[in-house]
Amino acid sequence: MDDPQDFQLPPSLEHARIADLPESAFYLPNFISKEEEQALLSKIASVPRPRWKQLTHRRLQAWPSELVQNRLLSASLPSWLEDPIIPRLLSLPRSDTEAIHLFDASPHKRPNHVLINEYPPGIGIMPHKLCT
Repeated sequence: MDDPQDFQLPPSLEHARIADLPESAFYLPNFISKEEEQALLSKIASVPRPRWKQLTHRRLQAWPSELVQNRLLSASLPSWLEDPIIPRLLSLPRSDTEAIHLFDASPHKRPNHVLINEYPPGIGIMPHKLCT
């Protein structure tokens, strides 16, 4: 069993902000436990092959659905993505002085879509650039 200290979330996202990146970049080490990580990886690996979309340099799963005519189908996330990830995200206020969370201004008030990318060994996320 992992040490409970491994899972202590910061008091707010303010403490998880990454300096020198846009204000929306945060790093939360040990956000999930080793057991939770293994459970997620097991679920990801066990989904039916048609659930994966093969792209040029990676495979992709979109939950709860892919975009259909540039829109998400109205559906819930699977329980294995919902718990414990969503409650933890929603439990973190944006700052020490405000009780609002990261998704307060979003239409759904919570994450409603998850993309899972699998990159082959030696291939990774290409550099992104901020468009102004």
